[in-house]
Amino acid sequence: MSSDDNLCLMKSCFESSAACLECAERSGSHEGCATQCRINAELAGVTARLMSLKAPEVNTLVDLVIKSSKKCADICSQHKNDHCQACAAAARNLGNNLRGYQERAAG
Repeated sequence: MSSDDNLCLMKSCFESSAACLECAERSGSHEGCATQCRINAELAGVTARLMSLKAPEVNTLVDLVIKSSKKCADICSQHKNDHCQACAAAARNLGNNLRGYQERAAG
């Protein structure tokens, strides 16, 4: 994988993390989407940090982040407010980018 690809993936991770944290904070609760948003934000952030270190362990984490991102997007997309919609879009984008990463790594 090129360093440009790696930077794009890290950016996607950080964007999802930021959108998820914003959503969790604005939702004002610790249940429902807020909990999943916090989980996804942490997983996305640690994934970006491990990618920056070129840690081989990041590959183990990618499947988990894809699942977490999908769950986050599925939950938040059901809500009409802007922060949930932004979170869902960022989480979906992260999942798509990580699936592409897996396909390139396998090919």
